[in-house]
Amino acid sequence: MRASFESKLPPEIVNTMHQVTEELIQSGIMERVLKKGDQAPQFSLPDHKGDMVDSADLLNQGPLVVSFYRGAW
Repeated sequence: MRASFESKLPPEIVNTMHQVTEELIQSGIMERVLKKGDQAPQFSLPDHKGDMVDSADLLNQGPLVVSFYRGAW
């Protein structure tokens, strides 16, 4: 699937993606990420309309799933 995706991109984009991925690996980020069962810290982030949303308020309503989208490469 990755090869198919990358075959449709310009080589410079693929190279940038690989470089940034390697930089993330070398940064040790995987040792610092939350693991299954870990509790995330409380946070406030803007929603799709720009309104601030607090995780504690959402958790009061039930379980919370958070998705993060990376911006432009």
